[in-house]
Amino acid sequence: MILRFDALKLGKFSIVISLLGIIIGLSSCTENKKKKNAPDPVEISDKKITLNINRFERELFSIETFDSSAVVNLRNKYGEFFDLWCLKLAGIVTRQMLVKVDDKVILPISPELIRNLQDYTHDKYIREVYDESKKNYENIDAIKEELTNAFSRYQVAFPKKKIPTITTYLSPFYSNITATENNLGIGLHAYLGSDYKYYPSTGQPMYLIKKFRKEFIVTDAMRGWLDSDYMNDSTEQNFINQIIYQGKVLYALEVLVPDVDDTIKTGYSTKQLDWVFDNEQNIWKVLVDNNLLFSNKPKLYLKFINDGNTTSGFPKEAPAKLGGFIGWQIVRSYMKKNEGMSLEKLFQISDGKRILNESGYKPSKD
Repeated sequence: MILRFDALKLGKFSIVISLLGIIIGLSSCTENKKKKNAPDPVEISDKKITLNINRFERELFSIETFDSSAVVNLRNKYGEFFDLWCLKLAGIVTRQMLVKVDDKVILPISPELIRNLQDYTHDKYIREVYDESKKNYENIDAIKEELTNAFSRYQVAFPKKKIPTITTYLSPFYSNITATENNLGIGLHAYLGSDYKYYPSTGQPMYLIKKFRKEFIVTDAMRGWLDSDYMNDSTEQNFINQIIYQGKVLYALEVLVPDVDDTIKTGYSTKQLDWVFDNEQNIWKVLVDNNLLFSNKPKLYLKFINDGNTTSGFPKEAPAKLGGFIGWQIVRSYMKKNEGMSLEKLFQISDGKRILNESGYKPSKD
């Protein structure tokens, strides 16, 4: 949920920005700024992994008539993901259907579960979404290759971490990425193209619908897996921890999916990406002058964290998540200054203030 600010509390930000003005640099200068402190990708020439991708939605919708044996087969193959999908993703199971056995909550195979699976997979609307996903993702070889490269780099960068099994699924329209201990789920319903006819009726804002495209699958998947490993309570303690964590993720995406354009990694348009690099010093000055960096008051800083069309108090060209952009540049500066630092060690540092202090970050006008 995106929290909205009291307009009275935003006045000072609007005033500061109007006094600062906007510095628009030449395109060549902008390109130089984009490359400043950018990392090199992990080399994986002889270290590629074998990535397993299961097509849960394909197997589920291929069952014409559900019975106990069909459900047992799905449960045996997909384990905890099957239960998660039934309970939280598709929402076809109520908590009253769960049973506690030996201090463990399980989902029994009951006539009600079988009936709900039958009704769900034969629902006209759900079937239409499945048909659209099948048309778009009958063949996912290219996506598998991209994910294989990304997780091959991930294994090199995070040698102690697990490589998940990938599972594609449908659950219109609850989630796009779902991570468990051993599984990374990709909801194909969230990547049917920004012009897919049903998206506007879901109530999703246009700034999100614009990202419901195939190009975002790999970066969303890697971000989701990083979050499952490293996002914790300390991440959300204050503003600096949040923007540094967002910066770590963007930096990791540079290393793990180097061939993906920065517009996909950030979710910014080309013009928005140019704007933030051209106005980096101005954004930083606003954060410093308004004592936001070490604030633990979300009402003061959430507009710099949350996604949206733009950032209130800034020109219309300014995108959302300006704090994350600054965090990214701080992390870039920190890693450049600490060249022996591995990506794994970077993510183990939970103190955002330490990374800021040791980064030497100071944006310039040039």
